Amino acid sequence: MRTHIPMRSRLISGMLGLAVAVGLGVSAGVATELTTATPQAAQAASTEGGYIKRSEVLARAQNWVDRGIIYGTNEDVEPPILEFTTDAQGKDYRQDCSGLVSMAWHLTSSPTTVGFAAGSANTSSVSSPDAMLPADAVLFDGHIELFAEWKNPSDHTQGAWSYSLNGPYHADWAKGPTVNSHGDTGTLSWSDIVNNRRLRYNKILDDTVSGTANIYGVLPDGRLTFSTIDAASGNRTKTVVSTTSIGFTPKAMATLNFNTILMTDTASNLYRIDVIANNTSLVYNAPVKLASGWTHELLTYDGNSHLFGISNGTLRRYTVSVAKPAAANISTGQLIGTGFALNNLAATASNWLIGTTSAGRLLSYKIDSAGNWTGNTLATDHWFFDAFLSPGAGVYYGKTPAGGMYRYLDADPFDSTGTDIQTYTTDPVDTTGWTQTLLSAQPYTISGS
Repeated sequence: MRTHIPMRSRLISGMLGLAVAVGLGVSAGVATELTTATPQAAQAASTEGGYIKRSEVLARAQNWVDRGIIYGTNEDVEPPILEFTTDAQGKDYRQDCSGLVSMAWHLTSSPTTVGFAAGSANTSSVSSPDAMLPADAVLFDGHIELFAEWKNPSDHTQGAWSYSLNGPYHADWAKGPTVNSHGDTGTLSWSDIVNNRRLRYNKILDDTVSGTANIYGVLPDGRLTFSTIDAASGNRTKTVVSTTSIGFTPKAMATLNFNTILMTDTASNLYRIDVIANNTSLVYNAPVKLASGWTHELLTYDGNSHLFGISNGTLRRYTVSVAKPAAANISTGQLIGTGFALNNLAATASNWLIGTTSAGRLLSYKIDSAGNWTGNTLATDHWFFDAFLSPGAGVYYGKTPAGGMYRYLDADPFDSTGTDIQTYTTDPVDTTGWTQTLLSAQPYTISGS
């Protein structure tokens, strides 16, 4: 059941006058609390089996290094020797490689490497070696290590530092990126990372997101808006409004880059709008008509040459070959499929889409080729937005029909589940005032770490 609670505005000092001009943040009232099926609020420290930040995972692993925890498993004798020691809070974990990873992730138990391989630790695969992040893990046949950091972030082939407890029995001590009391460090070669299973704990949380969301919009009177939101704090830091109208009734829009917007109108025309300035004022050239026959109600751009459009539930993909395209630079639309009954549409990455439905469902899609796509339900209810934005790194913004702008952080936008989405319902961007009829975010302006 949705509840209604008062929420404070995130308008920064000095922005109120500008907000009044744009229609942002001047009306009082209540906002709908929007949650996932299992909302997870950001927190300072983890609990057993709960969500945990990457920095805390590494700190927990370092605790065993600092304490000189010795390898305590010997399965070559009968009965096997299985020694346990505590984490910093006093919970016991087995003193071996998988016990170290279990402890670092703050699991409720200590799965063996067989258990990790079978998925008992609630993990998913990291798609590529280069996508590994601190607090992920590399699973070998009979061994597992915690990925700490790349030795050279600009050249991953030099390998990575790790946290590990390798054995043999009573002859190896927990080790990490810095030398332990026995002169050892934990390392993973590039080959180790490439040729073994790469795992990410499904309850891992990025410590920070950085960057600025750049959001273009259209007001009911046809004027353009440009707003910026600081990803880390959730503060809206700027909104500027054009003095002129675009001159047509817009239907859908997609932001290609910092100063290029594509937009359709109710007469099925496609336009390109070139922005000249968006710092202290918003100025743009007269819209350029590119083509007709564009009946799409929804558009989005994935930042990697792919423009997606939905018309009457039919999804098509176009290739945009230049930063400021003419009609010839936009390919004929490739039919992806039908049945895409969405209220809004955004792209989380190359060929990954996300949107909400009129019933409040949150859906994601991985697009491969014509007729070849995978859809996932991230949440079954309570996601009621008339605009949904994804500027990168799993950061989402949703505009409610009442004009509120709410923010979310998806720990892994590609894991086909919404259980790892953090909500900030008591700390939104704005509770009211976003009166734009259309909104679109520039892709890839936010990064995570």
